[in-house]
Amino acid sequence: MIQQLLIDASHVPFPELLHDTVLAPLGMSRSTYEQPLPVELRCGAAIPYNGDGAPIEGGFHTYPEMASAGLWTTPTDLARFAIEIQRSLRGDANHVLSEEMTKQMLTAGQGNWGLGLAIGGPPENPYFTHAGSDEGFECVLVAYENTGDGAVVMTNGQNGELLAYAVVRSIASVYGWPDFHPIAVWSVKVDPSVLATYVGVYELSPTFSIAITLENGQLMEQATNQSKFSLFPESPSKFFMKVADHKFEFFTGADGHISHLVLHQNGRDTRGERKQ
Repeated sequence: MIQQLLIDASHVPFPELLHDTVLAPLGMSRSTYEQPLPVELRCGAAIPYNGDGAPIEGGFHTYPEMASAGLWTTPTDLARFAIEIQRSLRGDANHVLSEEMTKQMLTAGQGNWGLGLAIGGPPENPYFTHAGSDEGFECVLVAYENTGDGAVVMTNGQNGELLAYAVVRSIASVYGWPDFHPIAVWSVKVDPSVLATYVGVYELSPTFSIAITLENGQLMEQATNQSKFSLFPESPSKFFMKVADHKFEFFTGADGHISHLVLHQNGRDTRGERKQ
């Protein structure tokens, strides 16, 4: 909707508008919103892979929803975007947004989301972050507002976000960031009859759900278009993954049955309603 609004207001094709108002002013010379990707740029595009390690059938997709899924970029260019936000917040460089607008962009609202960016960390040292995912591509951007620290990790594989966050945690450990460090947890034993009450599909958004299953006494989770992973209980209602900093907490409704879960992911909490 925002994409169409910008086109209607400017009377300029979306890729051209974003190039002139955002990408070019920030020096993101290897980035484009053009869909399909122009032939002259395809030699530099990574091959996307699915969760099983096979190339995506037909190659990378063409997305008409350019605003939410159409950005072709590189880690360096995406880092330029993060650096501009950090500098714009200080008033050192305001090539796209004013200092005041940047402050609004980084003000946490519902679900700890600002204007397009998730906000985390303590008030005295907040960070902004965003994860991107298209078929066969997953990436993570993290940057601190005040210190200039940050990282961008891009992958060309489904479930690559798990690797990306592992890299971010390693960076956080080496450079002494206050967040993103691995947290030690211990698994406890939970009666299988309790585990069975969590089985179902939980909707976190109209296009993203998490299916919880019980297989040979092991609770499993599988998100939309992602691989299946084991969940380990740290309490009768709280579970964690070993492959990523994701925790799942289940809640009971007024009728005594499980009504929803909350996904605790990289400092953000997302509620998922039980649909079946």
